[in-house]
Amino acid sequence: MIALPAHGFVMLSMPKCASTTLVTTLKGHAEILMRVNPRLKHMNCRTFTNRMVPVLQGAGYERSDYELVTLFREPVSWLESWWRYRQRPALQDKADGKWTGETSFDDFVAAHIDGAPGGITGRQARFVALDDDLTIGVDRIFALEAADVWQSWIAQQLGQQVDLVTKNWSTSTATAALSDTTRTRLLEHYAPEYDIYDQLRAAGGSWSVPSGYRPS
Repeated sequence: MIALPAHGFVMLSMPKCASTTLVTTLKGHAEILMRVNPRLKHMNCRTFTNRMVPVLQGAGYERSDYELVTLFREPVSWLESWWRYRQRPALQDKADGKWTGETSFDDFVAAHIDGAPGGITGRQARFVALDDDLTIGVDRIFALEAADVWQSWIAQQLGQQVDLVTKNWSTSTATAALSDTTRTRLLEHYAPEYDIYDQLRAAGGSWSVPSGYRPS
């Protein structure tokens, strides 16, 4: 979470969506910066609303003074990034089932859908939601892939050009492939994510979310 309310926005750091790059780039402008503990760095919308909105109010920033924004990634690409990230040798000797060095992408995605131990438990739709009904609580969502859009928006908010410092890119070259069966299951499982992503694409990569919007 990167709070820049004096510049009119707070950026929630969606996992696997350039969060380390954004922290490195914006740390000199932020009033509050969560960057080490993953539970703080990747604080979701519900936690921010319940815990951080009052903190900012205490500093004189009302919720209407800033936009709550985040990046959002094409859902299969998001899962692929997790799969590659968990191929790191450092995870190989841990007994938590997270290492994916010998797990195909298809098996990894199937385990995620099934909620298998060691699989990815988070979801992008839940990250941006205020409640269990997936009511979206952020004001604006950017498509990660539309880098020119969100970089230009950030530069406009800051009133200066921003040079992104790229960090934490995976070096894995493993082939990611999904069977037709798994892809069909994922499309059904991720209907809310694809609803959001379709809205993003239709909006040109920057979607101002209508109040109370719930993805299908």
